[in-house]
Order: sequence, then C-alpha cells, then structure tokens
Amino acid sequence: MRSKLQNITSRFLAILMVVGLCVTNSSCTDPETTDSTKFALFYAGITDIGPSMSFNLDAPTYIGGAPSDFAITRVTLNGETYDTNSFAIDTNTGSISLSNTSELPVGLYTLSVSCYSNGNYYEFKDIVTINMMKPVPDSISVEPNKISAEFADIISTESTVELPTAQVTTEGDHISIQKYIIANVRKDGVLVEENDFFTISSTGEISIVKGESKIQPGKYVLDLKLTTAIVDEAAEEGIFENAIEIDITSKPLTLTYTPNTVKVEENAQNISAVPTLVGSSEGLTYAIKSVSPTSSSVTIDPVTGVITLAANNQMEIGTTCEVSVTVTNQYGSTDFENAYTMTIVEFINPITKFEYSDTEELIQATAFEHPVKTIDGDEVSFSFVNLDSKLSDLTIDATTGTISAKKGNNIPVGQHTVTVLAKNNKSELQASFKLNIKTNPYYFTYVHWGNNLNLSPAQNYASQYRVTSNNALLSLSIPVAETDIPEGVEVEWTIDNSSSSISGGSIDENGTITFTAGWTNAKVLMILVKATTGKGTAGEITIKTPVFIHCSSAVAGVTVNYTPFVFQVNPRTGGSSVAPTITGTDLSTFIADYRRTFNYYNINGPAEHKNGQPGSGNDTFMYSLWKAYYESIGVASVNTGQKWPLSYYDNTSRLAAPLGYVDATNNCAVKINPNKWQNEYGYANGVMIGQMTFVTDGNSGGVSSGSQMFPLAIWFDTKFQ
Repeated sequence: MRSKLQNITSRFLAILMVVGLCVTNSSCTDPETTDSTKFALFYAGITDIGPSMSFNLDAPTYIGGAPSDFAITRVTLNGETYDTNSFAIDTNTGSISLSNTSELPVGLYTLSVSCYSNGNYYEFKDIVTINMMKPVPDSISVEPNKISAEFADIISTESTVELPTAQVTTEGDHISIQKYIIANVRKDGVLVEENDFFTISSTGEISIVKGESKIQPGKYVLDLKLTTAIVDEAAEEGIFENAIEIDITSKPLTLTYTPNTVKVEENAQNISAVPTLVGSSEGLTYAIKSVSPTSSSVTIDPVTGVITLAANNQMEIGTTCEVSVTVTNQYGSTDFENAYTMTIVEFINPITKFEYSDTEELIQATAFEHPVKTIDGDEVSFSFVNLDSKLSDLTIDATTGTISAKKGNNIPVGQHTVTVLAKNNKSELQASFKLNIKTNPYYFTYVHWGNNLNLSPAQNYASQYRVTSNNALLSLSIPVAETDIPEGVEVEWTIDNSSSSISGGSIDENGTITFTAGWTNAKVLMILVKATTGKGTAGEITIKTPVFIHCSSAVAGVTVNYTPFVFQVNPRTGGSSVAPTITGTDLSTFIADYRRTFNYYNINGPAEHKNGQPGSGNDTFMYSLWKAYYESIGVASVNTGQKWPLSYYDNTSRLAAPLGYVDATNNCAVKINPNKWQNEYGYANGVMIGQMTFVTDGNSGGVSSGSQMFPLAIWFDTKFQ
C-alpha cells in the first residue's frame, strides 16, 4: 500500500521505536491507569529554547480511544518538583504552551500529563522534556547577520548564481565552538517545522540549500544551538536566539482567488475572498489591469487584493466579467490574466436548507465519502467550521460539500461531530453530523522481531541479528517478538524478494523467520517482510518491516562490527552512526572508505524511488542522488561507477557535498549529510547497503583497492529522530 497508511505506519513505528521519545531522547514511563485498557499518549519532541522565548507544543498523538480532559500534574526542574505557571495545557486538545519564560531558571524541565480515555484516567509521568538553555556568550555573532537571496536562484538547479552564506564567529580566541545545530526556523514570525532548506556546517557556515523547491519567499529567522568551550572551562550548550535573518525575495509568483469563478445576481454586490499570493510582501500593491467588458463598477483594494463588484452595476444577465490583476512588490510586477471571473445571472437562490446525514459506522483507516444530504441554494461554497485537529485527515470538496478521507487515514475510533458552513452571496447556514468510526478488527501498526545484540529496549532498534558462521545463520529461528496485531486475527506473512538482499529467507504461518542460504562474509543482509491482515476486506492492512542479519567474520584478519549494525537516520536532518568495534589490527593505521555496490531498497518511499545501484539505470533513486552530487560540485557528467558521492577521501575539502561518508575524524562512524537523500519525488524511505574497503597500513591512497566488507545498513525514514 502506498496510501497514507504507510505514513501512519512509519509514524507509529517511529513512535514505538522511541517509546514516546522526547526532545532529550528519553523514554516516557508507562501510564498509571485504573484499568488494563491499552492506551498510549505521545508528544513530539520540541526544540531547545532560551529563557526569553515562548513556544507551543502541538496536541499529542495516541493509541486507543480519543483522550480528553488534559491536565499537567507535575513539573520538575533537573529532577526536582518545580512550581511555575509558565506551562499551560489545553484541556480539550492536550496542546502545551510556554510563556513568561524570562524568569525561568536554565535547566531540564519535565512535565507529567494526565487525561481521560474511554472514561478511564491515565497519567504519563515525565512525558514532555524541555531543555531551557542559557544564551551563548555575548562574544559570538553571525557575520553577516542578514542575508538575502532571489527565490528563482534557489529553486533552479541550473542557476549559476552563487547563493550567499554567513559564518558564526567569535571575538578573540578565548572561546571555541565545538558543535553547531539549527534549533528553530521561523518564517514571518511563524515556526517552520520542515526547514530543510537551511544548513549549518561543522565549521559554522550557514547556507541555503540549492534546488530546494519547498522554500517560499519570505523572511526567515534562525535560532542556533551551539556547544561552546571557554578557556579553562568545560564545554556547554547554549541557545543563540535570532542569530540570522534570511530574506528570500521574489517578485509576485502566483495569485489565487478561492473561488476564482462565481455567479452574481443582477445588480447585486459581490466581494471576492482575500487572495493568496506567493511572493515578497515588501511594497506590495494590487491594481486592476483590465476588466472585460469594461466597467467602472469593478474595483480592487490595493492593500488586500479583494475585488468588489458594486451594487447597481447595470451589467446585463448573461455577462461574463473577467478581471485581470497586476501585483507589484519591491522586486517587480506580474500580470495575472483573468484572475477572477463573475457571471451575471437573473437570480441567486439563498440557502434555505442544508443537511448531512449521520454516517453509518465506518471502519477505522478505510476510505470513505460522505455527501451532502440536502442543499437548497445557488452558488454554494462549503468549508469546515472549527474542525478538530484529530480529524485533519478529512477533506471537503468546496463545490459539492462531499467530505472524504483516504485509505489509511488516522481518524480516531469513536463518534465525532463535524460542522460545515454552506455560504453564498445571499446567506449562509451551518450543518453538523455525527461521524462514527468503529474499530477495524484488522488494524495494527507494527511488528518487531527483536535482536540478539543486547540492545534495549528492543523496539528502539531495527530487528537485527548477528551471526558468526553459516551454520549459525541456518540455525536461526526468529519468532515475532512484539506486535499489536489483534489476538486471533489471521495474518498473511510474505517476504518481498524484490526489496530484499538475501534470497534464502523464509517465513512461516506464525511469522517465524528462518534461512536456508545466504551467508556472505562480512556483509549485512536484509529481508523485507510484509504482514497483511483482513486480506480482501475493506479493512485490509499491510505493514512492511525490514529484518537484518549481519554475517560477522574477519576479512584479511580484521573484524569490523557496528553495534547496532543498522543505522536509523532521518534523511532531512542526517546524523552519525556509532563507531565500530575493530579487532585484528592497529587502530591507528586502520583506514576505511565507501567504495562500490551501493544498493538501495525502497520500503515505504515514493514509487518512483526505484531499487538498485547508481549504474542500474537513469531511473533509479541512487542515480538521481549521484546526479545531484555531480551537479553540486560543478561536474556535468555523472560517473555512476565512481565512489565520490559517498567517499570521505575524495571530499576532504568539501565534506558537506557528499551524501555521506565513513568519518575518519570519528573512528569510522558513518556520517549522513542532511537533505541529500531526496529527489523531486520526496525523501528516502528505505535501506542502503554499500561496500566499504579498508587498509591497515595507514595509506589512504590504497584504500580503494583494499579489503572488502558490507558492515552497515543505513535505514532512512523521516520519522526517525
């Protein structure tokens, strides 16, 4: 399934892997409850903040019945109970706000939260963690602290214009900065959660990502989290608020009126909606370019862009009036032809009747449509009224009023009230109905096969087993360790061989995995298991889960073991794996680098992310990454047989350019650079297993022809923390 179910699956797997992961990567405790009903509450981690900042934490997600009556039961500071009114919770939604923080001491705050679900009381201790940081030393600055770039130069990969950068600097040499992180990004004062269009290097250079099509014109302000060390003092983290302003400038790009075509009763007034503009707001003005047929009764507000047709306009019935608009800002003007159209009719019926039926019981996570039962009125537009955030997967057709949701939606089980506004130029009415969602008897969110590496809690890690011989591999029998598949539900277990790197794996009717072949010296292998419940029914659910095997053995007398040997990483943010344990050689002369056979296996990514190596075809995901790398370093041709895009030693002067590398400065941990594992179809959601080569004589010039191994699998998912 490539529906939103996969996104839900990824999210719940990520949630379950971190067990309610908070900003400090600590696990939330089990809830205290008055019964044994399965219920869990999860808050997303929030960013580090400074003492003068305010913040809002979105409503939590949950497993089980819809929660209500939220309350904060305890606040601690560095483990001790702390009395403060700076934290408030919305009793209906569970969203948490932080305000009046200027007097709060620096330190680690935890919040315990209670709620009710299905009539039962739950309390989650220390479920939210907030790192209130002190400001960085005054002698740190960003030079320059304001930069600007033209939108067209950013989104075009063909543009030769060099984008501006800024550098974090210190006055004098008594302070050193050891680590740089972008903590928050705000656009025009609003927090931007997906902010992958800005990066900061390991040396403190702030840059704009070339070719980032998701960025929009506007003013962005960045907060930085820095790890600093003052001479003779220990290193510590601090927050650098409002470190830099980045202005993405553009002439007006698009202008959208919703609706942009309306019918107007003869000699009646009509006022358009406020249009949506993409472009810089500095010096923004709207003007009528033309009206056809010409009429002085059509005007536009130069500030808001609202178009008005005056009453008693004398336009004849049947006239189609087309309005073209010119929008001007500080960076240019753009004409938008026929941006708004009005057709004159004899009569517009006011809305006198509007009604939806309550829905029948709809199965959780299945697709549905719910049309309007009764509507009496002309030229009606429909919109939700105060739609609950838990129902955000609902969509409404603004023209017909039909409400729908896609298969795999995340609408909670229970009865929900949905209210819709029907409106035309003469009147408006609201109608409410009951949306009834019943439990999908086949619904589940995860399967896990554990590990034999003593990694705990196991659900935080990929299912992974290390074996040291072929006999050990053939003796493996790996049962399901954990799952939330409902008891008694029949499961179809299959292995997706097209996305597996081993052909000798099999799975029985209970989900137990065994192997008949597959051993490869010093190589990580992967099988992709598909678990399907409710096969052939409306409630059918399929979850894909990778299971990994490491054939650990010495190569040229050297054994390299990463533990875990599956590196789970968010392709948006990147990160570093653990460093391996290396035996059989002098570590001071051990050198490794990625070399060849870079295989990518798509799990839940876009269908266009085709499996294979860079040289398997121009339509593979890996080829698109190779192409992007060569473009970024100014090389026209793509050498799919070259290791450069994943090499350390071929990029020592440009370590921000490659997709990732074996980090010679960090004991051979693998570093993944942010925002590299993506193309025009989206971010990676899959696994890459590539060959490394190594030498033991300290000569990096010979590493490309060194001994060969595949010691690490890199699993990408934007839900990983």
